[in-house]
Amino acid sequence: MPLWSKITLGLLAATLVAGFLLWWLMDHRRGTAWAISVVRDRFPDVRHISSADLQRWLSDASRQPPIVIDARSAEENAVSHLPEALHLDVESVTDETLQRLDPSRSYVTYCSAGYRACQLARRLHSLGIADVANLEGGIFTWANEGHPVVQGERPVTAVHPYHSLFSRMLKPERRQP
Repeated sequence: MPLWSKITLGLLAATLVAGFLLWWLMDHRRGTAWAISVVRDRFPDVRHISSADLQRWLSDASRQPPIVIDARSAEENAVSHLPEALHLDVESVTDETLQRLDPSRSYVTYCSAGYRACQLARRLHSLGIADVANLEGGIFTWANEGHPVVQGERPVTAVHPYHSLFSRMLKPERRQP
């Protein structure tokens, strides 16, 4: 067999194995655990809060609730978001806008699975906001665990998957049709 054929077969096999591994990883159990691991590894300086802890905090009338910030795109936010979340797309929000936030308040950032939210959390820290946490697993974990998401003020079930590959990280009933 010629060398170019062996190389082509090797590349094809590697691509199939990589594709299968990505498909296998990207379900609502393994995928979110993998994403949380990657985000924690990449952002060791960012504090994280679980969806259960955030829900308890939001339900605790004796504590001032955090300001929850959706760091996703407008398209993602339009499908659904956490109730009363402030939308500040990490890709387009300016430091000038972020500097208008109250530095004495607590903030929780979220995106699909945590990467963009951690980027925003770092920016907030660099601008003098001390109490910032990332919602661990993002809106994917939040919704998969049955916490409420809304479109405007109306409760909905669907969550924007960010990319079609990531839709498997959502439980089937949470996937956008």
